[in-house]
Amino acid sequence: MKERFKVNACKLLKAAVYLAFFGILTANSRAGLLFPPNIAVQPLGLAVQNGGTAILTATATSLTSMKITWLFNGEPIQNPQVLNVVVPLVGTVSTLTVPHVSAANAGAYSMQVTNGGGMVTSHDAVLIVVADTVSNVLSTVNLVTSQCGMTNGGFRLNLLKPATSNCVIEASTDFRNWTPIHTNSTGSTNISFLDTAATNLTLRYYRARLQ
Repeated sequence: MKERFKVNACKLLKAAVYLAFFGILTANSRAGLLFPPNIAVQPLGLAVQNGGTAILTATATSLTSMKITWLFNGEPIQNPQVLNVVVPLVGTVSTLTVPHVSAANAGAYSMQVTNGGGMVTSHDAVLIVVADTVSNVLSTVNLVTSQCGMTNGGFRLNLLKPATSNCVIEASTDFRNWTPIHTNSTGSTNISFLDTAATNLTLRYYRARLQ
């Protein structure tokens, strides 16, 4: 009888330890203390025509409730158009819509996710706003959008300009400091330029000036 009592007491003690451990684990899990969020799918950069709509998407996972915030150039977007959809076995798919884009919307977008276990921020997704005309003088340099884009050798630019003017292509990474990278002389209306330096950069902007 005493032996049976010892066995039962041992089982009860083990059960109590397991329940206590499970309770602590569950409490921590609910608080998010052990499980920070994760960015399952990073957002991708894109180029959108001036006046068009930009749509950026990323996926986050969390074992507890989480808060999703979209950032523009590192700052929270005020009153963003965001749709969060929970997809079983995938995570929460968050979609940011930026309508009627202009040059002011060009820049780096990222998604920040927070729960009780911590915070994580996605990679930057760069939005490029492509204008119908790329120029700061008389709007006479036209971008051939169908022939522009990233290649294995760099970023390809194709422009049309007046035959009577020189055209200087400048590049920048911050919209403040611009560096001339190519000059097209008079007599030609087509500019086809490959920026090989773009392969080593995550962010690069271009503009064209007539001389």
